[in-house]
Amino acid sequence: MISNDELQDLAIKIGQLLTEKKKSVSTAESCTGGWVGKEFTGIPGSSNWYGYGFITYSNKAKLKILGVTKDTLIEEGAVSERVVKEMAEGALRNSGSDFSISISGIAGPTGGRDDKPVGTVCFGIGSQDNINCFTEYFKGDRDEVRKQSVAFALKELIKCLQ
Repeated sequence: MISNDELQDLAIKIGQLLTEKKKSVSTAESCTGGWVGKEFTGIPGSSNWYGYGFITYSNKAKLKILGVTKDTLIEEGAVSERVVKEMAEGALRNSGSDFSISISGIAGPTGGRDDKPVGTVCFGIGSQDNINCFTEYFKGDRDEVRKQSVAFALKELIKCLQ
């Protein structure tokens, strides 16, 4: 399991890369409830590259705040690559940031089903030009799924920035 220090190190690396590039990032989080934003704001000076964090836990929030379409939510469900793509696009649009991270998943212990078991988490990571979407399956309790989700998102953003 990833440690809190490792999460902080990943966030620091992102801050360094964004600062070098004079770019910014925003977040749109559902199942992680602002945990990525917590990692970013734990770094002194992060306001230079992180200014917007949208916690859109409910479908209503995804619709109203990020502009996820009702059709997408009905057809795909909140935990889907189409939804996280629309979440990432909404975060970019509403923040003016250069990059965004979006996360929506089933952290458990309930809520899973055969096609989307507990531990299913979808991610949208990228820029106005290209948002990469991923679906990962994590093991563990609710906090472990959420922590692994944060780590995955941070690592993928680092790849995107390099």
